[in-house]
Amino acid sequence: MNLSVVIVAFKSEHLLEKLILSIPKNYEIIIIENSLDREIKDKFEKHENVQVVIPKENLGYGKSFNLGLKITKNNFICFLSPDVSIPKGSFENISKIINKIHNFSVLAPTYIDESIHKNYQIKNKNLLKNLIIGEFSLIEVDEIDFAMSIVNKSNIEKNNLMDENFFLYFESTDACINLRKNNKKIYVIENLKFHHFGTESSDPKYSIDIAISRNWHFCWSKFYLLKKHHGYLHGIRKTVPNFVRALKMCLISLLKKDKENFKIYKASLSGLISSYFLKKSEYRPLEQKEKN
Repeated sequence: MNLSVVIVAFKSEHLLEKLILSIPKNYEIIIIENSLDREIKDKFEKHENVQVVIPKENLGYGKSFNLGLKITKNNFICFLSPDVSIPKGSFENISKIINKIHNFSVLAPTYIDESIHKNYQIKNKNLLKNLIIGEFSLIEVDEIDFAMSIVNKSNIEKNNLMDENFFLYFESTDACINLRKNNKKIYVIENLKFHHFGTESSDPKYSIDIAISRNWHFCWSKFYLLKKHHGYLHGIRKTVPNFVRALKMCLISLLKKDKENFKIYKASLSGLISSYFLKKSEYRPLEQKEKN
């Protein structure tokens, strides 16, 4: 089997068992657990095909993704978020496809429910080509999210797809921009589906801490992405609405004495200000709480 599975996780113990059981046992599964909780290693390595990697620090998504590329045995890697549900037979169908197409860099199934949004973007249909692989229809796209994605290591430079300056958010957008600049192929499989619950990958008991972290990193990463590809002033212009809204919501939360929402919107401001001043993406969920 030339396909490995990598799951990037943080406090995702409540989801991992079900996800592991949905993956055929003949696939290598590597879990990169960024909570540094060694009990998770003991619990899930009872499965013969599972290896749990506990890094020395919380790597975030970008570094964890690149680590997964480096340590897996196989050429094709299926990256999964913990909060996905995969229909039976999906991995067999993915294997059929990757055995017949070799010139892609990344491909992904599509969402079962696309009523809110899709997991891909097409910016110019005229420049892209579609493929039929057996019973499957592949659409060439400009961008995908990586909630469930298959990466072809032989088509990735030095097994280093993600910009490791991103800790969370927009790293997949950046990766796809870079792939397209280098004329690499990104596809979605139109008639192979999965479900992504979204923002549910961490244990609900940490919901406030995770929300604070998400807001901080969303704002930091949005400005960093815009600055990287379009320049500093463009990044400022595009994120001013985020800054104004966060400031407004901080004031409203103060007036309402809503401490939780104040912390969340304050995190948005803090993330933007850190990014404006070219500081690193340094906020870490739960670790930050312990320092305070």
